[in-house]
Amino acid sequence: MANFTPSNLVAGQALFAENYRSAEWRLPDTAILASMFTGAKANPGLASLREREDRTVSAYLPIRRAAGSATARAHNHTGARGDSKAVSLTWNTIAETFSVSIKQNDNNVIPFELNYASQLRGAIDNILERQEAALLALLIADRTQINKGRVQGAWNAVDNVMEIDAASESKFFQNVRSSMKNNLYRNNIMVVADSLAWMNAEFGAAQGPANGTNLGFQFNGLTLSQTTSDIDTDYSGAALAWSMDAAGIVPWIPKQNRKALNASDAMSFVGDYGSVSVPVLDDKGNVAYTLDFAIHAYAQRADTSASNGNVQDVEMEVEVSLDIAYVAAPLSDLRATGSFAGKTDSVIYQFGQLAV
Repeated sequence: MANFTPSNLVAGQALFAENYRSAEWRLPDTAILASMFTGAKANPGLASLREREDRTVSAYLPIRRAAGSATARAHNHTGARGDSKAVSLTWNTIAETFSVSIKQNDNNVIPFELNYASQLRGAIDNILERQEAALLALLIADRTQINKGRVQGAWNAVDNVMEIDAASESKFFQNVRSSMKNNLYRNNIMVVADSLAWMNAEFGAAQGPANGTNLGFQFNGLTLSQTTSDIDTDYSGAALAWSMDAAGIVPWIPKQNRKALNASDAMSFVGDYGSVSVPVLDDKGNVAYTLDFAIHAYAQRADTSASNGNVQDVEMEVEVSLDIAYVAAPLSDLRATGSFAGKTDSVIYQFGQLAV
């Protein structure tokens, strides 16, 4: 070889600055996770009752009975006995795994610490995205089949959606609020809107008292949150609404994980349990609360030469997980009468904006 070829510099390598890495690591949308935690949870003690994954946990409440027909007093009146309703909680476990070896980054521009931290964050973000999608699916599946709200629209009894007239698009959220009031939910209503419905909210909120058309009044009593997920693509904007105190989530991790991960134990064959506290952001990017994710890690001898490691290496296997139970206040069949006979009542309501 001539012309100094043997001494040529190898390909130049450097890490991108943090601002360039941030595009790849954009924070996931957790608007629904944040919204489900905004109101009072069903019962904070429910999580503590679940000692292990296979233990059944139920919650109960007394229910109303149907109205009677008496129109006069009686000396020998009799009445029906009361009743209760039970709901068994179902936790949705979502886990992500990754591996890293101690020699994998010895000859790499990316150090071991950044490799591990990046994979851990990726696992956490994936779980947040999967739990977000799972919660949205549960909310949609749980929407009420009974809506007595008389608004500027019509009830779609096939899809269980209150459809708002195209001409009332600017008053979409006034109709949401009126419908909820007609169903006796008067204040503290949580509304999760998709991108199209959210645009209506932004437009309406900007039309204050100083404008020719004041539309800001329609948001009184509503707490709005935007999700980037599709709620229902059949409409020119859709939203889910519920009373803040009537639906929520119960997060859970095993008791062995309720501590910090011991790095020395995690690098052994037996391994260790631990947890990491993860902030959940609302749709504005603010921290709504934190969730504890479970971590389990163990190590084993391995030949990682085929995966950029070494013949004599130690491979670390890591699992990150989180259990979440969706809980909505159970309702009796008290309102399942007339045209709603045989229908299922729920605290979750869906609204759809008909296209112009």
